[in-house]
Amino acid sequence: ASPYIPGKGYPVESGRVKDLRQPDDWNTLRAEAKGNVYTAWLNGEKVMTYTLENAKLEGPVGLQLHPGKEMSIDFRNILMAKRP
Repeated sequence: ASPYIPGKGYPVESGRVKDLRQPDDWNTLRAEAKGNVYTAWLNGEKVMTYTLENAKLEGPVGLQLHPGKEMSIDFRNILMAKRP
């Protein structure tokens, strides 16, 4: 639940994620980008708001798993919407 910015990595991370994450169950992540403000919720709790001054207003959305550690990730019920 943190933004990745090319050339900067992860400029902000939420310490609350570890407390809210359910390792043996499904988790709900909501991510919202409004202009240059990014907000993320984990299991219904707001965990991060970040403002990027020089944000691009268009571009790809990525869902990823980082290499180098033994782990897996499953996705279900993905909904993406462009809001007016």
